[in-house]
Amino acid sequence: MADTATTVQLHYGRGGLLERILAALRTAGVDPEKPRFDQLFPFDQLHGAGIAATRDHADRARLKAGMRLLDLGCGVGGCSRYLAAERQCRVAGIDLTPEFVAVARELTRRCGLAPAIEFYEGNALALPFPDASFDHVWCHNVTMNIADKQGLAREVARVLAPGGRFSCMEVAQGPSGIPTYPLPWAMDPATSFLATPAAMRAALEAGGLRVIEQEDITQEALDYAREVAARVARGEPNPNQNGVVMGTDFLPRARNSAAALAERRILDQFVLAERP
Repeated sequence: MADTATTVQLHYGRGGLLERILAALRTAGVDPEKPRFDQLFPFDQLHGAGIAATRDHADRARLKAGMRLLDLGCGVGGCSRYLAAERQCRVAGIDLTPEFVAVARELTRRCGLAPAIEFYEGNALALPFPDASFDHVWCHNVTMNIADKQGLAREVARVLAPGGRFSCMEVAQGPSGIPTYPLPWAMDPATSFLATPAAMRAALEAGGLRVIEQEDITQEALDYAREVAARVARGEPNPNQNGVVMGTDFLPRARNSAAALAERRILDQFVLAERP
């Protein structure tokens, strides 16, 4: 597990991240010292459909103000800031990559949201929280880097209060074969642990969670990608600038992901589960 964790950390934490984000903000005409949290959306929502997917996830999860929420695999804190500012949740974010955690804290401080969110460095398979700490555990495009899905479910169930819920938007293994690498979350299959929807459901339930919703949302992702491509073709800015965080080699990885999604080598799915 340690070797895989180190490889994942190195994949995401490449150095110079804060400087790249601040430079991108300046280019966009945003004051990098005091940006609004929503001005970070093009750079801090590290999934294919950006802030649109984050909002969709929050709606599907039926979050309520005041919930104690864990953002599992929080990246640079984009979802955490959205959930604290727009959904009024009490948020803790955790990520495996030290650079992501450091940048999440600094961006949150600059946005004035530091009192609302705590960030931790840690592994999803050994969460540094007491039992029953949260009403909701949120996970968005993270499980592809976690081999032990049942172990993940056990830890999620442990930190959830009775009746608490786990929501997950993730990339799943599709029916049409193995995708072409590199991909946004992995340069090769060594750190890519895609599960079929059926296997993911079985792992969650074996780990102590009861799946109450599971939906294939691949078509929504494809429709969004076509919409963004049309906007860019008209000369409008791309609302998702993930390459700022993910590196200069992000574009070919994103293209491989888009092709795999269109060919159903990968799927996008939403899962909502509950601790009994």
